[in-house]
Amino acid sequence: MRLKPLKPRMYNAIFHAHTVSGIVISFALYVIFFAGAISLFMNELYRWENPEARFESINPEIVDYDQITSIVQQQVEGFDITSQFGMMPPTKTNPLMLFYGTIKHSDGKKERFSTYINPTTHEITPPNKPKTHMAHTLYELHYFGQIPIVGGYLSGLVAFFFIFAIITGLLIHWKNMVSKFYSFTSKGKWKQIWTNSHISLGFITLPFQLIYAVTGALLCLSIFLLAPSAFLMFGGDTSQVLKAVNPEAGYRHDQNAKTLHDYTSLNSIYAKVKAANPETDITYLYTTNYTKEDGTISVRTDDRIGIAGDGLFIYSGQDGRLLQSVDPEEKTYTSAAFRVLVKLHYANFGGPLMKIIYFFLSMVTCYVIISGVMIWQTARDNDRYTAKQKKFHHRITKFYLAITLSMFPALALIFLANISVPMDMPNRAELINTIFFLGWLLLTILGLFWNEYRQLNRNFILIGCILGLLVPIANGVFTGDWLWKTLLSGQYYVYAVDAIWLIIGLFGILIYKKYLSKQSSKVIA
Repeated sequence: MRLKPLKPRMYNAIFHAHTVSGIVISFALYVIFFAGAISLFMNELYRWENPEARFESINPEIVDYDQITSIVQQQVEGFDITSQFGMMPPTKTNPLMLFYGTIKHSDGKKERFSTYINPTTHEITPPNKPKTHMAHTLYELHYFGQIPIVGGYLSGLVAFFFIFAIITGLLIHWKNMVSKFYSFTSKGKWKQIWTNSHISLGFITLPFQLIYAVTGALLCLSIFLLAPSAFLMFGGDTSQVLKAVNPEAGYRHDQNAKTLHDYTSLNSIYAKVKAANPETDITYLYTTNYTKEDGTISVRTDDRIGIAGDGLFIYSGQDGRLLQSVDPEEKTYTSAAFRVLVKLHYANFGGPLMKIIYFFLSMVTCYVIISGVMIWQTARDNDRYTAKQKKFHHRITKFYLAITLSMFPALALIFLANISVPMDMPNRAELINTIFFLGWLLLTILGLFWNEYRQLNRNFILIGCILGLLVPIANGVFTGDWLWKTLLSGQYYVYAVDAIWLIIGLFGILIYKKYLSKQSSKVIA
């Protein structure tokens, strides 16, 4: 069937809606995709990020979870065992255990805390004072977590408008999308090059972008979506909605319940779940109202391959009875929907290959965003606009490019800061974050002094590549783990990070020398 074009009036309205929505969210969307692409490998980065975690992971089945809980009780002042606490068993990517809990202060106020625990030596880092936070900083950046209270909502709104931009882009290009895909060329006027590449690459990454836009909007704006659902289906009872998507929410716990002297062992629950699901990993073990007669122990599992391969098992803390289970093979739609959204968003399925695919698609999306900005700019670089208007358009474009393109050298900077700042320095994580964000700001300001887009792009690539080449060198100097040593000793995650930075640095400098170092009288990127 031949596609029919939109009527001129409708086309113009949708075209302008697509342009305005895209320009408004472009730099924020770029930050989300760029930071999100790196944070996909948050777990894989941890051994490189924390030199103290560069030891062989132990089998999580031999960890004494009851003893870990007792040690936390002894060493963390005010630890409230009856409030929800939990732990993530050690993995191949991270040999340390992550423990979450609650501290009850003398005035009755409660504070959530997290800490890393060595499962072999039982050494505990000070609560809420991690020695390193690099990957988490990038992860938080991808949903603007550094902005208090409203950051997540802002990223959700960006995702929502991204859905709008995708739909309007599809409507205005659907007539010639296929023909432009096959006729793409790097020759001709820059406006045509930007337009063809924007359409072609946007067409290729369309399903991926739509998945990220929808899941991002749902995850960040879920509170606004659950409220109408509660009124429409459950008479305003939001707890019923939460129970539908999260079975744990259906259990009520009484803080005044009777305290037990003999309660179910965490080790026994872990062993029971593992015996019933030998092919899956236990990803999270946590309890609510532990040591009370109505306490529960919950276990999350995941095969890390299937998109619906995760499960949940809830046991009674009093006698170890299985109260409820969400078996991966017998899930209902409501119990599976939310976790599927999470897996789709974070690529927690399909193994490492899926994360690599997501990463490259995210980088292509970053280019699509930048090319959209350049289309907007080149379309306004003509005699229809006054000199004042052209100057305004130029400043907006330069501002957007300075923010986005400076993320590459800023990324290399946070890696260098993380490996060079001593591990025993007080407030180390805060210092590294300050170096990253201040460095990003200074690089952005520096970019505003470069008037040609080619110069701006060229300089940021050169700075980023030089800093990137220093990353494996800095790792060798400060930790002694040189590239060849990590390869020979089997520290493949550490080796991979250094090798990738080395490849990026060398490849980027080759691009700089061959293509970007050429002078041009045109204002191009």
